[in-house]
Amino acid sequence: MRTPARLGLALAAVALTFAGCSKCGKTAGQAGAGVERVLPRSAVAVAVIPSVQVLGERLKGLESLKVAAFSAQLNGFPDAHQWADALVQQLGIDVRSKEALEKAGVDPSGSAGFALLADESAFLVVPVKDEAKLAAVLQKLAAARLGAGVAEDQQDGEVTVHRFVPAPGAQARLGYVRVDGFALVGTDAAVANLARWAKLLEADALSKDPTYAAALGRLPKERDLVVYLPPGSPALQGTVSSATATLALRPEAITVTADAPWTGDPKALELLVKQPGSDLLGYLPDDAWLVAKFSGDPAGLGPWVERLVPQLSRAFSEAAFDVKGEVLANLKPGAVAGLSLAPTAKLGGMPDLDLRSTNPFAWAHLTGLTEVKDPQQVPGTLDKFAGLAPRIGSQMAKTDRDGHPVYFTTYSAGEGVHFAAKGPHVFFGSPAGRIDALLKSEGKATPFSRPQLKGVLDARALTLVIDLQKLAHAVRELPSAAWGIGGFAIKATTLRWLDATDDLEAITAGFESKAGAVQAQLVLSLTPPAAAPKAP
Repeated sequence: MRTPARLGLALAAVALTFAGCSKCGKTAGQAGAGVERVLPRSAVAVAVIPSVQVLGERLKGLESLKVAAFSAQLNGFPDAHQWADALVQQLGIDVRSKEALEKAGVDPSGSAGFALLADESAFLVVPVKDEAKLAAVLQKLAAARLGAGVAEDQQDGEVTVHRFVPAPGAQARLGYVRVDGFALVGTDAAVANLARWAKLLEADALSKDPTYAAALGRLPKERDLVVYLPPGSPALQGTVSSATATLALRPEAITVTADAPWTGDPKALELLVKQPGSDLLGYLPDDAWLVAKFSGDPAGLGPWVERLVPQLSRAFSEAAFDVKGEVLANLKPGAVAGLSLAPTAKLGGMPDLDLRSTNPFAWAHLTGLTEVKDPQQVPGTLDKFAGLAPRIGSQMAKTDRDGHPVYFTTYSAGEGVHFAAKGPHVFFGSPAGRIDALLKSEGKATPFSRPQLKGVLDARALTLVIDLQKLAHAVRELPSAAWGIGGFAIKATTLRWLDATDDLEAITAGFESKAGAVQAQLVLSLTPPAAAPKAP
């Protein structure tokens, strides 16, 4: 198996096996210090779990979600609890229970870890409370899953490797060694290397890795799982030297934060430095379920325009249109854009995703605006842009709306993105009614009923909010024509899905530059299950 694929599977296994917790007040930099001492900094990838003590509470919290129950039913289980029961039966230990962990010889209050090595072998690190109980559990698992129920000990210097083999003298299928209060557990070829890792020098341990320590300093303190790709890991791509991600599980949200030191052009990183700007959110319509905001320096977008929209970049070059000097240099930070579900959306079948034949604005309406430094420059810039529109297969016609210039765009599939200028603002959107609404707007709308969603947009240089509750409401309000002829069955199924997932509130994402690193955060906001009433 190739290393990236093996890495993904291995880390997924760790996440399922040991969901951590920080309820006890410990962070990965504190509680994880013990396990980091026995994890090698030379690994391809490392995972650290600060504590396994309240795993049951985390799992039970997830089991209480409606979306978890719905997922369980899709997998043939009546509820999420029974689905989780089936999963832990496969593991051999009920990791939701402190008592079950102790019965298996695992220290629930300890930290745990995992290392994937360059030779594609791996080992798990488990905190030990009772070695005899742990050995019995491992032997039972080895016999049931690997056909290796015979226990043998092998001495390697001062290290004893406890091996489980199909028959005396056979190759080990599972094994472990004790070191500093932990058990290093491996399978097959990894068993032969456990003694070497048990002798790991402190200087070669993850606890002495300055890159890892610096990343933890930049990442949020609330973390239940840490995954680290050290410098030189083959899983790394692009202009970053390492990567660290944390997972935090809370009743109100699941949060993933990733951090990667930037090794590319420092000027490119400046794009993700948050700049002060005007609050333009109030111009967006109340029905926008997806909102994005860019608070970085627009002048830094030049290279990205060329990479992301090569056809547009070629048109600019052929027309000698200086997009950086004439457009980006005149923009202020704080541009916003939103998508709203179109009443003409057809949910009765799969759409044709070819933009040459299908207009995306029949499915979603676009509304957006930005503020400019010099409003007098805008009309000339829009005129030049209209002149090169045929080069990208469209037409732009200039008209007037109450004294404001408006440029309507059309192409073979219908309406394109229209533009308008009013004072210090440049509006863009589609269909035409969205532009008319922007020109009439006083900028006092409230697209989000929950203040925390607006706070997300203001927190980083590039942010995105998907309001799942608002999207679900928009789907419910679609006219019957949206479901097509005989689409009542599709509508009923869709509404059932929406009912079963209505504890998913929002998905938010943010990107920023932080101390020379690129940092991204993805949050799934949840509606915590209602607390059971207390007995009188």
